[in-house]
Amino acid sequence: MTNAADSPWPAIARQAWRDLQPAPGRAGMAWRVALLCALVAATAMLLKIPESAISCYLVIFLMKPDAVETSVTAVGLILLATVVVVVMIPIVGATIDDPALRLAVMFAASYVFLFLSSATPLGEQAAIVGLIIAFIMTLVTDVPVGQIADQGLLMAWKMAVMPMVLMIGFNLLLGIPAQTHIRNKVAERLEEAARWIGTRDNGDALAELLGEGNDTALKKTQLVAALHLVPTSRSAWLNGAVETSYRILLAASAMPERLAEDRREALSDALRHAAADVEAGRVPGGPERTMAAGDAAEAEAWSALEELAAPDGGGTPRPRKLPFLAPDAFTNPDHQRFALKTSIAAILCYLTYTGIHWGGIHTAMITCYVAALGSTGETVRKLALRIAGCLIGAGMGVLSLLFVMPWLTSVGGLMVLVFAGVLPAAWVSSGSERISYAGVQIALAFLLTILNGFGPSFEMSQASDRVVGILLGNVVVYLIFSQIWPKSAMETVRSRVASALHTVAGLIAQPREARGTRVAGTAEAQARLAEAADILDTVAFEPRRLQPPRAEVGRIAEIVAEARACVPRLVLTARDTDGTPGRLRALADRLAQAGGAPDAGSDAAETSSAPGSGSGPGAGLDRLEQIAKV
Repeated sequence: MTNAADSPWPAIARQAWRDLQPAPGRAGMAWRVALLCALVAATAMLLKIPESAISCYLVIFLMKPDAVETSVTAVGLILLATVVVVVMIPIVGATIDDPALRLAVMFAASYVFLFLSSATPLGEQAAIVGLIIAFIMTLVTDVPVGQIADQGLLMAWKMAVMPMVLMIGFNLLLGIPAQTHIRNKVAERLEEAARWIGTRDNGDALAELLGEGNDTALKKTQLVAALHLVPTSRSAWLNGAVETSYRILLAASAMPERLAEDRREALSDALRHAAADVEAGRVPGGPERTMAAGDAAEAEAWSALEELAAPDGGGTPRPRKLPFLAPDAFTNPDHQRFALKTSIAAILCYLTYTGIHWGGIHTAMITCYVAALGSTGETVRKLALRIAGCLIGAGMGVLSLLFVMPWLTSVGGLMVLVFAGVLPAAWVSSGSERISYAGVQIALAFLLTILNGFGPSFEMSQASDRVVGILLGNVVVYLIFSQIWPKSAMETVRSRVASALHTVAGLIAQPREARGTRVAGTAEAQARLAEAADILDTVAFEPRRLQPPRAEVGRIAEIVAEARACVPRLVLTARDTDGTPGRLRALADRLAQAGGAPDAGSDAAETSSAPGSGSGPGAGLDRLEQIAKV
């Protein structure tokens, strides 16, 4: 029986509090989102575009710190919205007199795009397309027959395009360009490596940077080069610096504790000087070495620092090319089951609120598309964030209706209210993915409450309807995902860890000359392990019958932590001839098995040392095998 001391909730609460703390760039992101939402709301009022809260929601959902990435996404959505509306005109015309056919089209479109969201890199973007199509189909029951094509669809197009146009212009004027973000990321990595080498204090920040991988940053550098945002020589250096700075992170993570103090100080000083140069917009000069490296990780760090001063930044990496369809797209039933469950939930909610003629709770259907995720634990955590955000946002909206709205007489005053309400929500949404969706929901519920019509609104029913709709959608999604083909988050965790270990085994078996491949593969493995750690936190949100014993959760958590700590040193120092790849593959295969339980009678959660401790390259692997009892 689980006692209070074993409960995961205190740790989850502490992590949520840490996720709310200030971080570089967070305040700037929050006020930009809030100001843009205020501009979108005012534009919708002036141009008489309905559902301005949904337009603001698109801004909150799509706005990213990178101005270039955000603008490209906005252009893509404008094109996508245009294509969808054009395609929907004949479909709406063909189904306008046939409710059964209209329902079939909604279900089919939902299933196809939700399947694509699960089986392709499109992810949430595909789910949003399915939501847009379903939402357009529901307009048939709300708009007079003669106005569906020329007004209903046109209004839906304006709702999507107007905020995207404003977002592009806003980012061109006040956004932070991609090259600045890349430069800041390189400097942050160097600073964190210097701090860890010098003090070995609090490895969470180092682990978080390693868990980000390299693909996102490399895609930014490709975008910078393609759009010629900086000179070619500068974009080439930034691209190489992304990989080289990650090499330095890996070397810092693999640095042994026994390294002499003078060596630590010399290396950390050199890293800080390089970080200062990068922050100032300069290419760092080659470091001055006063002594030969005494360890493989130390030698790798010095070598990477020297190569960082080269014109190509130390390499010519490229982001991974992901196939459009996952290799198991048609063999893994989880993709089809996810699409089917979410589509059923959405249609049930639609039939419910149309059957009882309560269109105000249409947020129930929207909830199904935005809250459903692969495993039950992930879905329930998102539902919890949605409920909490909904209640907070609706509460803010009700207070605004009671105490602020009576004093507003113009659109300008309403802009100030939108800015003030969205600002704290944007602060939450710009944080970690563990809490960001709560911020999106706070803003949406607040905006749905106060934005009704084309001026200041006083309708209290708006808030209650939205809350009821969201709660109804949550209940339907929870029942379907917990009762029909429930999938425990632990399955996904084991799969991610096993995949990462197989990748590391393959890297160790490669020649050491293929350094670029090793860095890319290690970044991929670290990203998968970071995903596993995050998904593991969702196990506590699952129904009790799906949850594994707490001892098993603790055992897997130790394996994830130990793997994240030892992978850099294994890649750096292990050899194909010492049997390490075979041991890693055996460990991965065991973890991938259903259950993957420890040997009978063993206490697998007990280990002799903390993650990452020990000196030899195989020490971490020894502890992994001890925990897993291979």
